[in-house]
Amino acid sequence: MNLPIDPSENHTTPQELIQTLPSKAARRRVLQAADISIDVDDRSFADTLDELSQIELRRAASQLRFAGDRTVYYYQVDGLRQVSPDGATGQIGDVGSQGAYGPEVQTAIRDHDRIYIVCNVPDTGSQTQLTISKENRPTTVATFKPRTQLLAVRASDDSTADATLQAVLSYLGLDDATRISFLDTGFRGRFEDACVDGYSTLRLRNTNPRDTSREIEVRSKDPEAGNIADVRTDAIVEDLLQRGDTELNAATGLVTVSTDVRSMEHGEPLHPRVTIGFPDGWVAFEQFVPEQILIEFDNLVRDSL
Repeated sequence: MNLPIDPSENHTTPQELIQTLPSKAARRRVLQAADISIDVDDRSFADTLDELSQIELRRAASQLRFAGDRTVYYYQVDGLRQVSPDGATGQIGDVGSQGAYGPEVQTAIRDHDRIYIVCNVPDTGSQTQLTISKENRPTTVATFKPRTQLLAVRASDDSTADATLQAVLSYLGLDDATRISFLDTGFRGRFEDACVDGYSTLRLRNTNPRDTSREIEVRSKDPEAGNIADVRTDAIVEDLLQRGDTELNAATGLVTVSTDVRSMEHGEPLHPRVTIGFPDGWVAFEQFVPEQILIEFDNLVRDSL
């Protein structure tokens, strides 16, 4: 089963959702975030799931049903602060839809003190064909905390994220939004101070049009190490970052996100590995993470604005 799911079209049980997660590590993270103590390595794991209460199962399902797309695109939306929770969730069925011609809002719900707007979007972001199969309209999710202006769109690629944004703006009756740049004045410093442990890989864009090189990539000696060696501390990298003819394009590293999710290896709080697209305002998680981590990361981005 592909995540995220459209709850208006899907009637899979919480047990089935948990069982279809991509790995035991993903199951463990979801259950930790839901405050459920079950040994995922136990041979009777499936039977133990069936013994959970409906409240526990719903809590677990809420940690995974919208957490499928690992890339999050961030937008500042004019007027989003004025959208009330009731206003955001009470319009389904009352608004027009682009239907087969483009992205379509399927439902909007409130959970975790946030609003989740679930959309179906053609693979290309927009579509002019008269007939489009359901398989070619993947589910995307846009989410925000009421009374704030940050919209986080979980989508597979740039064009799909932008199409989701347009569907959400139309649904909420809003007009304007801008993609956040992690390179904006002050933002990158506040964000990195708040959560970045270090970068194992940096990609810098050469902005000098007269040069023949286009991109510079820096890698640590052990980029997959659990305790990351931050390449930013090398003198040559510091020089590259401070040059006037280079721009930070992307970086991969570990981040600190304060949640109940623990590392399987060390029992310490999980430090997710992410790749950040600085000028284009996106963050890709390199492993499946539950809703709790996605929410806390969104909060870190919003607090850094």
